Amino acid sequence: MVRHEDLLAETDWSAVGHACGTAPGVPQTPDILAALLSQDVAAQVRALDDLYGLVHHQDTVYSATPPAVDFVVAVLGDPRTLTPVPADPRRGAKLVPLRAELLGWLTSVMEAAAEHDQWPPAGGPAEIAACRAARPRVYHAARLWCTSLDPEVVFAALGLVACLLDAPELGGHRHETAVWLRESALASPDRGVRVMAVLILASWGYDTTPVLQHDPDPVVRASAALSAANARMPTGTRAILQVLSAPADAAWCQQVFPHFGRLFPFRFLPAAIDRATLDELVAALTPLLADAPAGTYAGDWGARLRAKAFPDGFPPARPLDPAQRALLQLIADRCFGPAAPPVRVDTDPRRALRDLMPDGAPVDGGPACDPPF
Repeated sequence: MVRHEDLLAETDWSAVGHACGTAPGVPQTPDILAALLSQDVAAQVRALDDLYGLVHHQDTVYSATPPAVDFVVAVLGDPRTLTPVPADPRRGAKLVPLRAELLGWLTSVMEAAAEHDQWPPAGGPAEIAACRAARPRVYHAARLWCTSLDPEVVFAALGLVACLLDAPELGGHRHETAVWLRESALASPDRGVRVMAVLILASWGYDTTPVLQHDPDPVVRASAALSAANARMPTGTRAILQVLSAPADAAWCQQVFPHFGRLFPFRFLPAAIDRATLDELVAALTPLLADAPAGTYAGDWGARLRAKAFPDGFPPARPLDPAQRALLQLIADRCFGPAAPPVRVDTDPRRALRDLMPDGAPVDGGPACDPPF
């Protein structure tokens, strides 16, 4: 492997740039990379921020990004990357090793390069090609850190592996990785590692039914239930509803899972609405919406819930049944009541539920609504 010192010394940094070019007072890429290994923790944290904010600003691949990828891969084994740093805020307020955050940055870059065709402009053709060419060596580094003793590092490495093995040229590694996931990752005592393993296996079409049936953790079982193969299994529906009705588990699931995003509003809630009865949903949503974890009001679950409860439109031609009445009361009390956060953004799923209330519902907060019955 190329030494990181050589990469810094031998790369022509004057020929590449990041989001701010050579603007005065803005650190340049080699200074950012060198600071990752500083003895000053604050300097390391700033360098990590600059990796995202300058070298990979808003998911863009700049000319400085591919050589930065090579440098980050080269330093993953350096003991200075064990420094505890603040995790991505989307994963909650906690400290993780810098190594885990660097693996997360690599995942972001590799996903930007992979999705360039769908979400331009993520960078120029030469920069995207250079990042794609780096996939094999990034994969081998990520696979190594899947066996780390630190679950935060394993969690991040698994996200990077999942991203990379979506690339056609690396697809041949899926089988060997799946064997390891089933034999080792699913035996991990760490919930996050097991959830990541299940998500990866399901995304590749492997059977997650044994996990659904035997894992002791409700979140891991619910993750296994998300597989399309388990969509009709009552045990899977019960597992998902159990997570919804347990505030601590629901809050834990709000974090972002590398490569898979946020499970709770985008996977668990839609799956529950599609699979459960209306009575079951009301029972599960009552404790959840009593103190909804941050991030609950995202995704399209409001429209799904409306269609589930009123498949023929609202108001219904027939009198409301008890489950419909209970749901409307729940929506009035929890989604639009005085304790509910205001509806301020167009993507809030409660916008699809507003006209279920008698006079609409407040958008920026306001008095509670009475249900229309």
